[in-house]
Amino acid sequence: MNTLSELAVFGRMLYAVLQLPVFVVHPERKIESEYAAHSLRSNPYFAAIREQLAGYAYSMYAPDKPGHFSRTGLQYGFVNAWEEGRFVGTIVVGPYLHEALRDGQWSETMETIHAGNRGRLLELYEAVPLLDPERARAVSLMIHYAIRRQLVDPSANLQIEGLPLPQPDTDQPEPDAELSRSRRSGMLHTNLSHERVLLHYIRSGKKEQLRTFVMESIIGEDEFGVLAKGSRLRSEKNLMITGIALICRAAIEGGMHEEDAFVLSDFYIQQLEEKGDLHAVVAVMMEAMFDFVDRVAEVRRGHYSPAVQDCLREIANRLYSDVTLDGLAERINLSPSYLSSLFKKEVGLTFSDYVQRERVEEAKNLLALTDDSITDIAAWLNFNDQSYFNKVFKKWQGITPKAYRHAERRPAQKKIEPDRE
Repeated sequence: MNTLSELAVFGRMLYAVLQLPVFVVHPERKIESEYAAHSLRSNPYFAAIREQLAGYAYSMYAPDKPGHFSRTGLQYGFVNAWEEGRFVGTIVVGPYLHEALRDGQWSETMETIHAGNRGRLLELYEAVPLLDPERARAVSLMIHYAIRRQLVDPSANLQIEGLPLPQPDTDQPEPDAELSRSRRSGMLHTNLSHERVLLHYIRSGKKEQLRTFVMESIIGEDEFGVLAKGSRLRSEKNLMITGIALICRAAIEGGMHEEDAFVLSDFYIQQLEEKGDLHAVVAVMMEAMFDFVDRVAEVRRGHYSPAVQDCLREIANRLYSDVTLDGLAERINLSPSYLSSLFKKEVGLTFSDYVQRERVEEAKNLLALTDDSITDIAAWLNFNDQSYFNKVFKKWQGITPKAYRHAERRPAQKKIEPDRE
């Protein structure tokens, strides 16, 4: 198969036999053809999936074998087609699920989606076909052999990590038409909690949490909005410039030197303005985001001695379990009294106050992003009872957990909280 038209014919056959969504992706990152059930194609979130699948740089990955990757629990497999060293295109199979969606199975990213859109997202997941991992692997190996006429080592790892986030190009309609299209799709702009969580990770220097949060996003253009109707590229640049400004200030709040942060912000904004295509713009934004979070993490490490760094790392990793000063002192071979004094001197808070503050910060995320009860949140974060949790939360935030949840949510998200104060 050395032409896109041949891939399209093969893709149609695959869909007819497997009843799995199949996409043929052009080398220039656009969908050449697609085959999927109406229940998927009619869902507004499927458009966001289509945009993402069009934008991945498949040719950079898995040159001699199939590739598998996952986004927000949805699974995909792909095979690249080559002819005499020339990249012809890609067959993508998916989305599919390895197992049926369970009640309450929402990732943190899904919880940040506007409440009015969650029903549609759940409908999408319920319409996605099931394919167990072993059969998914067999399907990918079969497609690879059909296209490439090459066998793949049965023990080869097909999982691809770190596919870059895509942003394919699309035309923008006139304002009134865009309003009508938006009303017809029923998609609402994304919850501000999404932005707050992202900035919290940057402010705290939490690179791995940020990476997971960003790479698991299913949010498409409809939810983020458009800032330049005449040009998709200009719109993306405007969105990214706004994002870099917010990230810069979050990094300053996290301890980065103010002038360094502004110089870095100017540098990345200039880089954005020089780019001539959407994929390059997104690549700059990803680089900026992780550069800032790395620098914040470095600043935070530099402020503390190795012993206190160990403590901070252990506290961050054990917010949902028991963590004590005595236990950490024994772990790093220091006396509890000396470690307590050192911790207070460097951090500015006692050990117990710092643990309380970090657990309250984690509780804020759970209150804003999930529907979990306040009783459960208190128990998970190792508070003895809800009354004590309410007292500690109010100490750090000035309001009760229930009041915080009410204040942080849009009207469509708010519901009666049965827990007592």
